[in-house]
Amino acid sequence: MTDDAAPSPTTACPECGAMGRKVATVTLEALLTEDARARLGDSGSFRFCKTQTCDVAYFGQREAARFHRRDVRVPIYQKATESSRLVRYCFEHRVRDIETEVRRAGVSSIPDAIGQKCKAGLDHCEEMNPQGSCCLGNVRKVVKHAQDSLAAAPTHASGHSEASETCCAEGDRNDSGTAND
Repeated sequence: MTDDAAPSPTTACPECGAMGRKVATVTLEALLTEDARARLGDSGSFRFCKTQTCDVAYFGQREAARFHRRDVRVPIYQKATESSRLVRYCFEHRVRDIETEVRRAGVSSIPDAIGQKCKAGLDHCEEMNPQGSCCLGNVRKVVKHAQDSLAAAPTHASGHSEASETCCAEGDRNDSGTAND
């Protein structure tokens, strides 16, 4: 009896074995470096590997149809860890933008703003996002992670989270609200 849940060789990343998501050739044409694009040729269909620790970005059915992180002109959200990485390529939203907004307000307006821009037809996911599809799900995951991190942060007796940003002057005030000398 075979395991139907196992990815087939054509859908599994040849390096890490994870299931790859199908991407349009236009994504590779837009995001591969010039040297990598020259190797693209007529290689058939491609899949995107989102595994963070895997160096493969795109793979096809043939061994030669494999492209690594270094072959992609932009950092790949799923494979990078820096808070400065883009999570929304079309509108240049970074992970740190969302984290900062959540720390300040507890929520982020970025997903709604993205939704409005997408409805207006201003998105270019296939050409700008390495995964070749809408990244709103990734944005929502970043918001949730930031909110979960904020909720898990220890709080002071004042009720303020240690993770919250405070003004230096605010920290120099006593309980009556007057400045400490």
